[in-house]
Amino acid sequence: MGGARPNSSETVHLTIPSRLEELAQVHALLEELGRRHGMDEDYVNSLLIAVIEAGTNAVQHGNMFADDKVVKFEVTVDPGNVHVRVDDLGRGFDPSRVLNPTEGEQLLSPHGRGLFLMRQLMDEVKFETGPEHGTTVFLRKAR
Repeated sequence: MGGARPNSSETVHLTIPSRLEELAQVHALLEELGRRHGMDEDYVNSLLIAVIEAGTNAVQHGNMFADDKVVKFEVTVDPGNVHVRVDDLGRGFDPSRVLNPTEGEQLLSPHGRGLFLMRQLMDEVKFETGPEHGTTVFLRKAR
């Protein structure tokens, strides 16, 4: 695959089984897109942390490691942004019920840090729960 021009657009789809080790494919895909589109290391690292976190949540909390469920990733690189969509087939999720890990009692809790990190690293993080279950996470980071 040749190097893409910095002002070109590209969309890639990846579907993985509900196993954490499969997230290595997502990692490799993001690194490859970063190389192809001339993204710097810090930018790619921020994307990696946020997207792997979203994928981990989808596998673990969404699909609950179910063999019959998959996690779908859609990554779009355009001249201004990288957009990532992560879909799981779980029971849905209410992000407003996750407490802020930087406040009070939550400082010592291992929960909620992933969402906090995603929001710190990305320019936009949105969640949608489908009518038939499943959660879609939308991540956007300006280039």
